[in-house]
Amino acid sequence: MADEDDPVVEELDVFLSKTLAENLYLFQYPVRPATLPYDDVPHLSARMKPKQQRVELELSVNTGANSYCRSKGEQLALNVDGNDPGEGSFYSSDVMDKYMLSSSANVVDMSRYAVGMVKEGELHLTPLHGVMQLKPSFGYLDQADTRQEGAGGAGDAGDDDEEEEVAKPVQVKFGRPESEEAKARRLASYQYLHKTQEEEHWVKCNFNSADSEKSMTDMDQLFSNRSREVFEFHKEPQDYLKDLIPPESDKELEKPAMPTNVLSMTQLKTMTLGDQIRALLTNAKVIKFSQLMALLPRETDPVSCLRSLQQVAMLVQGCWVVKSEILYPKDTCSPHSGIPAEVLCRGRDYVMWRFTQNRVVMRKDISSVIKLPAEDVKDLLDQMSRIKINLGWEFLMGYDKEFVDRHPDIVQRQQMLWDAKYQQLTKVLKITKEMEKKVKADHPVPASPRRRRSSSRSKSRSENHSISESDTDVDNSSKMDIDHTDSITNHVNGENSAVPMETDNEVMPSVELKTELLNFIQEKLYSRYVMTLTDVKRLFSIKLAQCPPGHVLAGGVPDKLLEQSIVEVGGVKLQNQWPPNSKEEPMFALAKTGDKLDQIRAIMLDMFKDSFKIRSSVLKSRIESELSMNASDNDIKKLLKDYCISKGSLWYLKGTSTES
Repeated sequence: MADEDDPVVEELDVFLSKTLAENLYLFQYPVRPATLPYDDVPHLSARMKPKQQRVELELSVNTGANSYCRSKGEQLALNVDGNDPGEGSFYSSDVMDKYMLSSSANVVDMSRYAVGMVKEGELHLTPLHGVMQLKPSFGYLDQADTRQEGAGGAGDAGDDDEEEEVAKPVQVKFGRPESEEAKARRLASYQYLHKTQEEEHWVKCNFNSADSEKSMTDMDQLFSNRSREVFEFHKEPQDYLKDLIPPESDKELEKPAMPTNVLSMTQLKTMTLGDQIRALLTNAKVIKFSQLMALLPRETDPVSCLRSLQQVAMLVQGCWVVKSEILYPKDTCSPHSGIPAEVLCRGRDYVMWRFTQNRVVMRKDISSVIKLPAEDVKDLLDQMSRIKINLGWEFLMGYDKEFVDRHPDIVQRQQMLWDAKYQQLTKVLKITKEMEKKVKADHPVPASPRRRRSSSRSKSRSENHSISESDTDVDNSSKMDIDHTDSITNHVNGENSAVPMETDNEVMPSVELKTELLNFIQEKLYSRYVMTLTDVKRLFSIKLAQCPPGHVLAGGVPDKLLEQSIVEVGGVKLQNQWPPNSKEEPMFALAKTGDKLDQIRAIMLDMFKDSFKIRSSVLKSRIESELSMNASDNDIKKLLKDYCISKGSLWYLKGTSTES
């Protein structure tokens, strides 16, 4: 004992009390200093929603204190209760004489927290049922707006009563049976959760001060009932510690926020071969066999690797794509729409099958068959393909002819599996013969290594500086496609080989850098509609902060390349007017989206050439005169909100006003 740095000072017997385990809550007051507790403040009322763990307390305000401003109190009471309060008034007098505290549930796991009481050399523990943080709530101030709306509505109703009601026929509609996908989406929606919370009734509670007789009686229940027989404790110290603090493997710990494509190589070496392949495929989604062997230990047997690989992945264009059941396990659902995993697996399997038939697919064709929400369809396509401007979604990697030629038995076995899976998909997704013929006619996968596009088409695309890749010669696919093995190696070593090069007048980036940059620019421009060059650089800096070391974008991108990328994804450089005393800089906008508002959008952007501010009424009149059409107020308002900010009745382009 004398040699220990932390000697035992005292030993206590520990008792567990569960009398108040289901009703014991810890109240926290984060905006109230500890030197000013609420113990001496009179509590007027209390109520609670047990399921949501919500509590509301009404506390009295000392209206006679020197620090109380009576004029402000009278004004607040007037705003809330009006001139004639009546029985439904919030305040009991003509001044603000009370305020409310409302709680919000703490998301901390309460299974590890308890209240301890020491008495006569014994420690008594009672588990906590919840932690609530109480803060001042001002929801009662909304009664002023509600009362004004009610008064306005009552006046309108009085005018309507003077008119006779016109009899209208009633149409009866019968709803369709709700599908599993629609039900899951409805149960996960905000409206349903909010409605469920509002339907729970408030339970009135009685408040007792800490020194009251009731509080003293309840506090005695924090001590366990020792009248029961206590059996002798038979367990070894090591076993007791394991039960008290389970190993980390028994409970999933919260992992630090890391990019999804980052995998610890040290952690990978501690796994079995099957787990290594599963982890790599889950992380990469698509990989070539040669790349997989490069990431595995050198002594790995290729035959054993192929045996384990076929259990977790399917062959697509000579490459291996992780199975849908691995990414979407049973009894899980979509993070976007709440659709069950079984439905997502069917949709993803169809996307994989389409890539066994085509190098390029169209998103609308996929959506028309699998009938999933747009967010889920985009998520499925992002896993195994990349978007090509003016072309569609192209498979992520080139056709691996080397693997196909070296392992024909595996290719044949995988083809048989795909034929069987396709027969199942045709029944579930109701794929017709006409749809199947159209699939095989569009951008087919090369059947032989000497399939080429015509040289004229390739030359035309080269002259237009388009990033859409052609169906290149499979013999040269390794030169045209991105080497993902090098990409992963660069990530591990923290290197970056895709740095843009500048000639005299033009920036010459690598294909991989250009693709990543175009995807980033398109995502931001299609969601913001209008951006200054400063906005683009700021968003790009945020993107770089989120990228892992060695990412293709980490080498830096010059401003000229950013401007070129904006134009290539459909943006236009505006010649707009700037407000006085503002810093003028390049500004870009999305001029065409393919919807019915493109003509109106062009007129609106043209108006900013003459003035830095416009009015919606002037825009509407100009639309009527130039297009000879009547645009709805909702369309004009939506368009202005996408591109502008409002100050009163005037609209300014985003980025040109200091309030942007």
